[in-house]
Amino acid sequence: MNTKELVQKARERGGYPSLASLAKAVDVNHSSLSLLASGKSELSDETYIKLAKLAGVDPTEVIIEKHMRKAGPEGQKIWAHLAKALPKSAPLILAVLLLVPLESNPNIQSANANCSFPSISIMRNWYIGWAQSLTTYRNSLC
Repeated sequence: MNTKELVQKARERGGYPSLASLAKAVDVNHSSLSLLASGKSELSDETYIKLAKLAGVDPTEVIIEKHMRKAGPEGQKIWAHLAKALPKSAPLILAVLLLVPLESNPNIQSANANCSFPSISIMRNWYIGWAQSLTTYRNSLC
């Protein structure tokens, strides 16, 4: 789904009569949303997630499509692989990945030091292993 279709579907399903009212609902200014709808700009992942929810589409797919558009040829291969590998029930996983930052080096043993919820610690451990697997896969493409 391209950005114009996403914005249009979010307006229709959310009952927003204008682009300005939709922009207010997703907390961006009207001109930014207009540029997004015309394909001339990109917005934050959080804005895409809000639009996807309003449009009734899977936020995971929307985020992957966004990053595929922005990526170069090698990056597009990685995002395409992720799109195939992620289950349809991955919105929770993606939300954790987007909202819980990791240290710059995923091998650091203290990655869980600041986590206050066990489920986030588990997800961070899973992500570290997943990121290492993705790096191995990416290196195999070269």
